[in-house]
Amino acid sequence: MLRRVILCFVTALPLAVLACSAEQASPYHPPPLSDGGLDGSSSPVDGGSGEGSTADGSPGSMDGSVTQDGAPVTPSTCPETFTLPDMGYTTVQLETDYDTWTTAIPMAKGASGAWTVTTPVPYGKDVEYKFVADGTWIINPAQPTLELPSNGGTNTNNILQAITCGRPAPGVLQLVGGNVTTSASSYSFQVKFVPGGADLDTSKTVITVNGAAVASSAVPYDASTHLFTVSVSSGITSPNKYGYVFQVVDQGGNPATLFVPFWIQASSYDWTDSFMYEVMVDRFLPGGTSKAGPNGAPTDPVGDWKGGDFGGVTQKINDGYFDAMGVNTLWLSSPVLGTKLCEMGAGANVGHCLSGYHSYFPIASGWTYGSESDPLFSVNGITNPIEPHFGVAADLVALVNAAHQHGIRVLTDLVVNHVFADTSPPSGQAAQIAPLSFAHQADLAWFNIPYSSGTNDCGNENLWDTPETQIWNRADCWFDPYLPDLNSTNPSVDDELADHAVWLMEQFNLDGFRVDAVKQVNNALCLDMRSKIDAAISTNLPFYIVGEALGGVVANVMDCVNPSMFNGSMDDPLHNTIVGTILQGDSNAGTDLDNGVVSDEATWTGVTPSALMGHFFGSHDTARAISLANGDDVNDPWTNPPPAQESNQAAFQHLSLAHAFLLTYDSIPILWMGDEFGQPGAIDPDCRRMMRFDSALSSLETSTLTNLQKLGKTRAAHPALRSGTRTRLWVDASFYAYGRVEGSDTVVAAFNFGTAQASRTMSVTNIALTGTVTDALAGGTATVSGGNLTITLPPLTAAVFTQ
Repeated sequence: MLRRVILCFVTALPLAVLACSAEQASPYHPPPLSDGGLDGSSSPVDGGSGEGSTADGSPGSMDGSVTQDGAPVTPSTCPETFTLPDMGYTTVQLETDYDTWTTAIPMAKGASGAWTVTTPVPYGKDVEYKFVADGTWIINPAQPTLELPSNGGTNTNNILQAITCGRPAPGVLQLVGGNVTTSASSYSFQVKFVPGGADLDTSKTVITVNGAAVASSAVPYDASTHLFTVSVSSGITSPNKYGYVFQVVDQGGNPATLFVPFWIQASSYDWTDSFMYEVMVDRFLPGGTSKAGPNGAPTDPVGDWKGGDFGGVTQKINDGYFDAMGVNTLWLSSPVLGTKLCEMGAGANVGHCLSGYHSYFPIASGWTYGSESDPLFSVNGITNPIEPHFGVAADLVALVNAAHQHGIRVLTDLVVNHVFADTSPPSGQAAQIAPLSFAHQADLAWFNIPYSSGTNDCGNENLWDTPETQIWNRADCWFDPYLPDLNSTNPSVDDELADHAVWLMEQFNLDGFRVDAVKQVNNALCLDMRSKIDAAISTNLPFYIVGEALGGVVANVMDCVNPSMFNGSMDDPLHNTIVGTILQGDSNAGTDLDNGVVSDEATWTGVTPSALMGHFFGSHDTARAISLANGDDVNDPWTNPPPAQESNQAAFQHLSLAHAFLLTYDSIPILWMGDEFGQPGAIDPDCRRMMRFDSALSSLETSTLTNLQKLGKTRAAHPALRSGTRTRLWVDASFYAYGRVEGSDTVVAAFNFGTAQASRTMSVTNIALTGTVTDALAGGTATVSGGNLTITLPPLTAAVFTQ
């Protein structure tokens, strides 16, 4: 397979011009395809450093310092020592990309038997490298690598991430004792600055709590002990989450940051307690914070911005809309700045130009601390990383603060698979390119380029689940030609995205992420993100990360679900089971639902027993639940969409059955906005109609919402429904029942999927149920007799019996 191809091309860009450097324009000399180690035909080298390590084995210990009048000056290169253990080689050479793979640097075998060479490498830039041992190009798999798809093959190189030298070591901030002392009316903690090469420059210290600046007098700093002290005993509210962010700079100009998040609440919380509600911000409710209007032509009105914003979500939080449903977690659209353009749709949306109102066309990806002064963003006109259609950063802070004061956790979508870039958008729109694409668009180490509809388009070539061993596969295919696919095998790409995620978490005091398109990225990204997020949370407060993977091979989702990566995944197979059995009225619904549940549990818990999945039956990517239950044509969103409101009572009964299963089953239930009452809709974009509230609901919709509110409150009141063990009590073609037990709390959920009243008598000795139980939904009762419970239900009805 070919080595990395050095590409350079000039593209018309709106704000700057790319030029080919002399180094980029140098002749490219790939190693011959017959050499081992490139196409997998020979075994790679085991062990050894291979990563640029310094002469004494410790990174950065060689002195590359340069001074001018006593002040540090950034050098152009840093000395690095590369090492490879001997495997009986006669000659070994080092090849690097900064010499465009044209200069072989001889290595010498030392007394230890290892081959070494010390050579200058560029300051602050990634270096790709390989060894040529006796004429064979090889990598060192013990050191970081990246994969470069190019000209008929995937080439793997080692990578030395950007190093610096000649500067004092930076200081670090630490939470003393690793915890915060809290009570119902106070909290206190200390933060210690551990100097590196210089003391703290106190004039540059910035401390915020929940987005508001904290006066230095409120957090005194003792220079002799290097301690910040926080002690607050007034103005405490409960429940509430407090998120302190310490940003400091030492006298050498080195920054350090510490995030100190903690909750003050009457009862403990576990993520199994979550009932999550998905909000597509633009389609929820206008609340007066939006700073931009609809695009207008050429954007199709259906696919244009509709005015929902952060203020609208905050309004509904304060109105108690989510509290009334028992919702205690919100999943919001990505708040990150997206494109202002519209793009032509595919499939059923051919001929329609659709905007990025959904927040999956990101522009400001990679924004983090210091980006406001980074030319990478400013030269591309990016001065604000938050989507103006939703509001400004302060509006998102206000939303999160309001949610926390209601005991509601907040997740946002996080887009890591791609960025947006279109140099020739439709209908004469001006080009727009995300800064990361602008800076790296010709770099195979950063993007899986070039795009070709006939080779690496995920949809056109059906690469959604193609193994990563293939040249073009699920992790390097492109969704669309205007969404450059990031190379997530590159640790520097992963770091960029993970640092961006940490910045979002800290600046907005977030509680988790829903990561988009997880199976389309390499596992290394999942690992890096979890590692950086956990390291940034000084209090070890659990941070929930759930990945999304619509359809396809389950194993491709689960490989990012484990304790060192993500907590769980959106359970698409169970979604399909709920739709096919409960919503669409399967004549064998009880048995088929149980079979689907058994299969789903074997798949998820068999792979990762600790997985905390996200269970759902509707989402922004699928036709609406009520329209599926009604049997509508959901595949033509433009000329034959479902009605503005459904009127078939049976469809609403099927929806309420799905509600009951979702909120009494395991893990985390996730409800897509509008499904609480039965918002109709065909496939995208019709499934994303503007939300409706209060008087805009029909009587059927209102009663469905009321029933859902009872379910949510029942789940919140009973630990058995959140974390209890589940035991099947009855299953047949039209009836299904199970019990859930947590300590002394026992709940029985029962479902009649038939069209006539039905009674079933079942043994409940295995859940130790005794006495009389009451249906939390309809109020009816049932009494255990002789270890058996008889349940009678009207047609198409669920009951949740509690003690």
